[in-house]
Amino acid sequence: MLSENGSVALHGLQFVTKERWEAMTQNRERFLKNESENPCDFSAINQAVAESWIRSRNLGIDPFQTRIDKSLNSKELEGLLDKNKLLINITQKLFNSFKSLVDSSGYSLYLFDKNGVLLLFTGAFPQNVDYDRLMPGKIFNESTVGTCSHVLSMRYRCPIQIIGPEQYSIYYQNMIGSSAPIQDEKGELIATLVLNQELINPVLDSNYQKLCIHTLGLIIAMAEAIQVQIELEKNNQYVSSVNKDLRLAYDTLEATLDCIDEGIVNVDQTGQVIRMNQQGLQIFNLKPGQIAGKNIRDFLDANSSLMEFVAKGEKSSVEEMICTNKDEQSYLIEIHPVLTQNTQLTGAILRFNHVKKINAMVNSRSGAIAKYKFADIIGESKAIKEVIELGNRFAGLQETILLSGESGTGKEIFAQAIHNRRCSQGPFIAVNCSALPRDLIECELFGYEGGSFTGADRSGRPGKIELANGGTLFLDEIGDMPLELQPVLLRVIENKQVIRIGGRNYKKVDFNIIAATNKDLKKIMEEDLFRKDLFFRLSVLMLKLPALRDRENDVEILSNYFIKKYCQKVGRKTPLIHAEAREKILSYSWPGNVRQLENAMIYAINVSKDNTITLNCLPDNILSEKTGKFNGKDSTEEENILLSIASWEKTAIQVALMRANDNILVAAEMLEISKATLYRKIKEYNIKV
Repeated sequence: MLSENGSVALHGLQFVTKERWEAMTQNRERFLKNESENPCDFSAINQAVAESWIRSRNLGIDPFQTRIDKSLNSKELEGLLDKNKLLINITQKLFNSFKSLVDSSGYSLYLFDKNGVLLLFTGAFPQNVDYDRLMPGKIFNESTVGTCSHVLSMRYRCPIQIIGPEQYSIYYQNMIGSSAPIQDEKGELIATLVLNQELINPVLDSNYQKLCIHTLGLIIAMAEAIQVQIELEKNNQYVSSVNKDLRLAYDTLEATLDCIDEGIVNVDQTGQVIRMNQQGLQIFNLKPGQIAGKNIRDFLDANSSLMEFVAKGEKSSVEEMICTNKDEQSYLIEIHPVLTQNTQLTGAILRFNHVKKINAMVNSRSGAIAKYKFADIIGESKAIKEVIELGNRFAGLQETILLSGESGTGKEIFAQAIHNRRCSQGPFIAVNCSALPRDLIECELFGYEGGSFTGADRSGRPGKIELANGGTLFLDEIGDMPLELQPVLLRVIENKQVIRIGGRNYKKVDFNIIAATNKDLKKIMEEDLFRKDLFFRLSVLMLKLPALRDRENDVEILSNYFIKKYCQKVGRKTPLIHAEAREKILSYSWPGNVRQLENAMIYAINVSKDNTITLNCLPDNILSEKTGKFNGKDSTEEENILLSIASWEKTAIQVALMRANDNILVAAEMLEISKATLYRKIKEYNIKV
């Protein structure tokens, strides 16, 4: 885009952050919906683009039009093509030299005259666009399509690159346009050269943005090559000059490909290697002079299916082992077929990405997904509502939070809900301190520099703490954190700085801490297995999650929810629950809490018959639980006390049931106990209902 002084900023998409992308999209929507909005006031929108938006609206351009119908008549077109014959011939030769790469990459190349009339087109045909719209003679200028890259390039006589949200017309909304002017020896505008590429997801990926910078550089080089060639042609320096400038364009393309940190390899139908970029040479451990005679099959496993995919002539991807004289490495290979105009397969362009690189990108960019919010937590009991309300309050603070509760009570769900309430735009990085081997947890938390130990990635790897920068680090089962790492973790929390294993410099990190445990940390501290200073630092805010048995009627609510949810997932009709099965579900103690309840319901659905969950459909460990014992004690005195209390309790329940006409809910309200508790007591005292 243009800089403030009107010069060309070749950085293009390099500085497009997620925030700016969203701001540009919102600004465009505001401008289109409200005529009083002045886009020049939008900080995210370049002034040249904003001014063009205003002109486009004043010209009456419909931003939602999908057809460009304005064109020259046949006589006007014939005269224009004849006038620009030299320009078209030179550009056509250059287009042909790039056709294989352009077609396989999904790019489109356009040549417009100085008034925006289409002279030439090649490359991937845009989706949902009629063929006749890209015929020579169609008029694409500010008065027909509004703001786009070549419109601004013609106006300011300089290279331009703009992206989807900056385009005025929906016609270009999924495009990144790179344009460069073609001028004569006097500096007068002759034409404009355009390279359009479709937006990919994620558009903000750094490697993709770098590639967009290179495409702008490529279109500039092509425009300059055309300018030079026109001048040479006018001076009758045809043959030698054509070869020279085509070579310049070819070298520009080669340089562009070498800037890409992916292996790019061009092969024919038999797998014979035609060319490869610098990264490709490194992958196959070759030097430029060693390409001749090489076949891609020489580097593949005997069971490879790569060439089978190439033979199909379709875009696809496959993971393969690449074997060199050094070792074997796994790569994800994207296959782009190269077809003639008659759709005959001539070979393919292969893009190689190391699997480790892809995994590292996923780990370093996305982190874990925090999908739960407080609204997703199911339950109507007083206990769960109180802890949700407290969690909501804590989420508005920046202090560390310690979640405690039995296994299966939903500690990670609460952690995700707090994260989404507190900093939903940042990463949510979860670390299970009990699931990682002691010798790996340090690497996982703090990362390491390349060469720090045997087997380490050459480029190193960031740790979970680095990845949590700007978001939340969730330390699950914190009670199992190795004692020797606890002071290091405490120092990171206090100083908000981390140093990788083998590193020399500290890196600043800004993250929120949520820790969770199902253990009694105070008891562990008494055993000198957990540092008191770390405990006090983690437990600034404490949230104790209730066990399922303490959540009144939530067992019934949750069991119905899990049954309905699972049946919708697998496409089954929701089964009925037999009375005996329901009584057992409500009276069972659920030591595994919500997680155990959900698993039990899934089991019951899958073993049920006749669309009914019976008592025998429940897992054996639930059916085998005995009720009516006094904490497993055999003391006669305690049993006598129990019998004395039990007699009164049984009588009270029988009276309440009689007055409620055996309505469990009404009887429970009379007794001021939960329905689940009443079911359990009825079972315990063998009361007939």
